[in-house]
Amino acid sequence: MPHCVIEYSAPLAEQIDIIKLVKATHQGAVDSGLFETSAIKTRAHRCDDFLIGDDPKNSFIHIRLSIMPGRSHEQKNVLLEQIYSNISTLSAGVNSVTMEVLEIDRQNYFKALAQT
Repeated sequence: MPHCVIEYSAPLAEQIDIIKLVKATHQGAVDSGLFETSAIKTRAHRCDDFLIGDDPKNSFIHIRLSIMPGRSHEQKNVLLEQIYSNISTLSAGVNSVTMEVLEIDRQNYFKALAQT
């Protein structure tokens, strides 16, 4: 944990390196010091169909961070600030960058790991 899910407007793939965005987000979660590196999962989803305001040229990045409960508001803010610090250069020309931290209901979460 956490699951870091990046949604981005499709045209951004022509402006920024999405792999670098994934790596910077992932490293931000590592740098927060809140999680074991091996537990962080980061991925990006391209959004082909979207509207932002009234200008079809507007772009966005939204990062959803799903974590297990138990972190304070201050710790969650550290996570958000660290990730934003890591992606700010990459996202400089993006019209809207938003992030949210969501707590997973432990009772409704399942995890299976491969046996090695």
